[in-house]
Amino acid sequence: MKSNPTTLWGVAVLAAGVWMGTESFVPDGRVNPDDYTVLMAVDAPLPSGCQRFQHGGHGKFYVEGWTRPEQVFRWEVDVPETDEYAVNVLARPRHKAALTVKVSCADQSVTGRVACAGWRRQVLDGTLRLLSGRQTITLEAVGTNFAASVMSVELVRPVVRERLQKAARALRSDTGWMIQARYGVMVHWTSQSFPRHGPRKPYDEAVRMFDVDRFADQVEATGAGFLVFTTSHAEMYFPSPVQSLERILPGRTTARDLVGELAAALEKRGVKLMLYYHPGAGSDATWLRACGFWESDTRKFFGNWMAVIGEVGERYRDKLAGWWFDDGAISYYYRSAPWKELTRFAKAGYSQRVVGYNPWELPVPTLFQDFHCGEGFTDPNDERAHQDGLTACATLVTEGDWGHFQQDREIGCPRWTAEQLGRHLQQFAARRVVPIFNLEIYQDGALSPRSIAMFQEALGKRHSDERKSS
Repeated sequence: MKSNPTTLWGVAVLAAGVWMGTESFVPDGRVNPDDYTVLMAVDAPLPSGCQRFQHGGHGKFYVEGWTRPEQVFRWEVDVPETDEYAVNVLARPRHKAALTVKVSCADQSVTGRVACAGWRRQVLDGTLRLLSGRQTITLEAVGTNFAASVMSVELVRPVVRERLQKAARALRSDTGWMIQARYGVMVHWTSQSFPRHGPRKPYDEAVRMFDVDRFADQVEATGAGFLVFTTSHAEMYFPSPVQSLERILPGRTTARDLVGELAAALEKRGVKLMLYYHPGAGSDATWLRACGFWESDTRKFFGNWMAVIGEVGERYRDKLAGWWFDDGAISYYYRSAPWKELTRFAKAGYSQRVVGYNPWELPVPTLFQDFHCGEGFTDPNDERAHQDGLTACATLVTEGDWGHFQQDREIGCPRWTAEQLGRHLQQFAARRVVPIFNLEIYQDGALSPRSIAMFQEALGKRHSDERKSS
């Protein structure tokens, strides 16, 4: 996407190829002495030769094209009172050599080396003493032979960091059941899903027609210990009568309680239910406006979020085992989300409910979660799956796409043979990584028989091998 003119703290919005107006979320530039302060690279004046990745969508990503030491990122911040701040840099070197970075303020600086394998949150050595008042924070690379992408600089007082770490650990739930399950499956069943043949039905009609028992039988047949079911994705629709969401935007919920019926049907089959939730995408401008997505004062946006998620949690209580929240690193993080409060509301009605905020390939956005979603991690040996003591997951596409979003097309063949899947399961288990296999699903709630057969064959071979070794 083409970059648009920016101010120091503002960016313009282009979503799904359609001009949506100027994004009104503008960070205030104030350093928060009681939490992490996030300085996004995309919000700094863009150094010559750098580009904003996927600029203009509903979230904020990172800057790429960082190849020269004169490409310096600058932020003007207001410091409430003089104090010492620890500094993190979220970056990804593109070459095999590690990247040395330096963050400065006035005549002080701290440095650190970012490892060369994927995105990292690098804690820099020492602290910066930030004086009260208006200050300039700069980020630069040390050396000349480098190529990197950068997402952000984080500032936090060491005493606050320790307090937040302790609070996050105290809020965590037991994820042992996820590891014992060995793996789960996910489906993106949304307002954009198509049937096997013909045009798609309106969302409310599709919810009424959804065959819960057939779907639950198919999920059970995969051998998965849990299901992640999508409640909202590119458009905000929720397959249950959630009153708080209706108050935000009428007509986006349903009379049928599909989530409740799924929870009951899966429980009979020994499968736990988790829900996937997306906070809002550029393809649904009506929802973004209604929920306060673009507003600089985040109280409306997060207040609406907590009302919806809290109501759902109280409604289903221990029938809802977990939440898989999408866009954690690109829609929540840059807003300096009230992570502790969000996670408390996500556990409403059941304190042992597990929570994960999907970072995509980026570092995890917060410690206030129970598992690392691991979108796109296909290598069981990828050490980045294990971050900050969180239960490691790997969320993978099994067939051609996350959902069945094309008309008059059959769901394609799975990407692996049963033998390959069996090896993957063994490798993930050995590394204590929980894979979540996303399956395409037709609008009537049917999965692909070929994919189910792959799981059944892989399970049959595993049980045969276990009997031989015993």
